[in-house]
Amino acid sequence: MVHFNVMTDMSAEPWEALAKDRQHCPVERVDVGGFVYHQVSEPHLIRQLLRRHDVFSNEMGVLPRGPEPVGERVLEFADPPAHRTHRQLVAKAFSKAQMNERVTHIQAVADDLVDAIAAQGNTFELRRQFGRPLPSTIVAEILGVPVQDRDLFMDLTERVEALLAEEQASQETTQVMQQFIDYVYEQFRIRETVPTDDLLSSILYAEVDGKRFTRLEAAAMVRLLLGAGNGTTSIAISNTVWLIETNPAEKAKLLADLDGLVESTIEEGLRFDCPVGGNFRGVTQSTELGGVSLKAGDRVFANYLAANHDPDRYDDPDSFKVDRAWGELPPHFAFGHGIHYCIGAPLARAETAIGLKTLYRRLPRLRLADGFTPERVPGAMFRTWTAVQMQFDGPVGPRLSDG
Repeated sequence: MVHFNVMTDMSAEPWEALAKDRQHCPVERVDVGGFVYHQVSEPHLIRQLLRRHDVFSNEMGVLPRGPEPVGERVLEFADPPAHRTHRQLVAKAFSKAQMNERVTHIQAVADDLVDAIAAQGNTFELRRQFGRPLPSTIVAEILGVPVQDRDLFMDLTERVEALLAEEQASQETTQVMQQFIDYVYEQFRIRETVPTDDLLSSILYAEVDGKRFTRLEAAAMVRLLLGAGNGTTSIAISNTVWLIETNPAEKAKLLADLDGLVESTIEEGLRFDCPVGGNFRGVTQSTELGGVSLKAGDRVFANYLAANHDPDRYDDPDSFKVDRAWGELPPHFAFGHGIHYCIGAPLARAETAIGLKTLYRRLPRLRLADGFTPERVPGAMFRTWTAVQMQFDGPVGPRLSDG
């Protein structure tokens, strides 16, 4: 039996359980109330799984309950050759070159959020007041969501993301998804009359093998891009700040050389407590993985968190180290691996770096709020906290975007 269960585990530090799974049951059958899958915990086997997309399919769904909740198989929920075409359609908007062009604007948004935090006192909830609105604002602008709709759009986005890890689709899931689809359809109708220079128009008018997306396919694409450019970034920011604050010696190192260590700190945070604990795949034909027989229709779960704590890949893997030499190490699995490597990774890294530097440069003596006791979000598909309460001593430092 597995010692770490992605559907039920709420431990903040499941490292011992993950080690047992890697060593003793690298591929193991799991039954959670009738939901059956095989959990894969060994890095080499995970790499095999993620590379063999003809055998381990995304079309059966990367989430616990199966296919893409909007209902169409696009991008992350598609296999080649469709996946390749879908990715090419949106790759430019999320490229590293585009992120470099957006750095100044991302910094201004981060400064605006810190100004708003400072205006209401010296305590705040990190994810709600900073971690979520930073990437949400940027991805809304990339898509072309009107400014007056941003609050509605962010609310729908948060509700969709919160429901995605459910074991079974609920009536609430269906209702929220329909509200999201209705909003996206309205934006498409506007662009059918007056095309605009934004990603929503690009998706609406894109052609794949001479055919345009259906509206539902286009809406599914928008939904997936929100995950690529929004949800996991907000978790990465809050998780990394939590790790910094609960490791005082590492915090001191970071603050002594914030510019020099921020990038390695981000990679270490992503490795240590990756926002997405892993992804599911569907087996398309009888096969074997790690000596375990699998049949068509089986579900498998690639446990990224377990792979990221493998001592054969990382020295002292259960310790958070802001100066880990990432240029000399194998990449972590936080953004996946292979053809489905997260298209929003450059954006996530840029936003997290700017976010961390803005918080720690502008908010004097930033720290966890006195008396704060955190709680984990149920399950381990999304590794995050229900809240991260912070406090600081004013006054705040100058806006970094003004320098």
